[in-house]
Amino acid sequence: MNKPRILRILNRFNLGGPTYNASLLTKYLSDNYETLLIGGPNEKNEHDSMHIPHSLGIEPLIVDSMVRSVNLYQDRKAYNDIKKIIADFKPDIVHTHASKAGALGRRAAHHLNVPAIVHTYHGHVFEAYFNGLVSNFYKGVERRLSRKTDAIIALSERQRNDLVLKHRICKPELVHIIPNGFDLDKFQIGIDEKRRAFRSKYHLAPDDFAIGIIGRMVPVKNHRLFVEVIDRVMKKNGSPPRVFIVGDGETKDATVELLQQKEIAFTENGGPVATVHFTSWQTDVDAIIAGLDLVALTSLNEGTPVCLIEAQAANCPVVSTDVGGIRDIVVDGRTALLSPGGNADVMANNIVRLMTDKAYYSQFKTDGNDFVRNRFHFMRMVKDVDELYQTLLKR
Repeated sequence: MNKPRILRILNRFNLGGPTYNASLLTKYLSDNYETLLIGGPNEKNEHDSMHIPHSLGIEPLIVDSMVRSVNLYQDRKAYNDIKKIIADFKPDIVHTHASKAGALGRRAAHHLNVPAIVHTYHGHVFEAYFNGLVSNFYKGVERRLSRKTDAIIALSERQRNDLVLKHRICKPELVHIIPNGFDLDKFQIGIDEKRRAFRSKYHLAPDDFAIGIIGRMVPVKNHRLFVEVIDRVMKKNGSPPRVFIVGDGETKDATVELLQQKEIAFTENGGPVATVHFTSWQTDVDAIIAGLDLVALTSLNEGTPVCLIEAQAANCPVVSTDVGGIRDIVVDGRTALLSPGGNADVMANNIVRLMTDKAYYSQFKTDGNDFVRNRFHFMRMVKDVDELYQTLLKR
């Protein structure tokens, strides 16, 4: 008996939740399904994360025409390319991940009468990305696409409410809540050794307090707010932190300019010791988090930020803006301290308290792994998606 075929379509293979999600599902559903994983190329200023599927023995098919930006000629070509792949592969289910893949893939699958169409929202672009007019346009597009979709996966209850109630994208019966899943075991292996190696590499003294922000340097991540927060922390606390900006992207130059304006010393990877250290992209995130004392996030909007789940897996405290789905993946007051979006003063106060009150800080280092280990482990995600697929195939 032939296995059901799954065509999994991803925007592109950049560092983040969608790449992990699609790669892990492709790998660990392989006993029950035949899966083809495809996606578009990364942009020039993005880190290539093909090491994620490659580490699982997966070689995705790159659809060169499926570029991130809106381009009518390229989008039409990508649509036709995806239709050809569907016609050749003959999937029983097309499962799309994120916006561009969802728009092109669902239209193509619907046009070719694929038996079941599934879409996963890894966050959404209805807030903090565009002005009101553009956001309303995209809402209209997503509403029309929902009528071509048999099941929609939301990563959290809050995201489901956004899709169904706040933005009215789809009917409630379409939505299935399946939180993201990751390989979290490595964040509890060799923590002490990893910490020593990281702190030795970057010349951190035993009492240096290390803060990291991890991810793409793009407008929605709001690194400007992060610099404002660090500036306030330095003014409020006598002992300045050591700060690590892990990642790269289009807002790096603006971040450097703001650091210069505020006269905060910074250095590039491998440079001399300074308050702020740009490490660029790193693949051994578990080793980095082991060396940090706190992971920060200053985003304007988020779905399920991987770095906060990984930080908690390592029992590293989190300080973050309270936006999007973040409240669904941390325990405010126990594994994380949340502050209103855009409020540098509250976030700075939260960091200073964790830096200066050792007893209070220690309370945040005990429960993170227990909280995320089962909720966000990839095998739980695989089981949930398998059950959804089986339900769709039996219709």
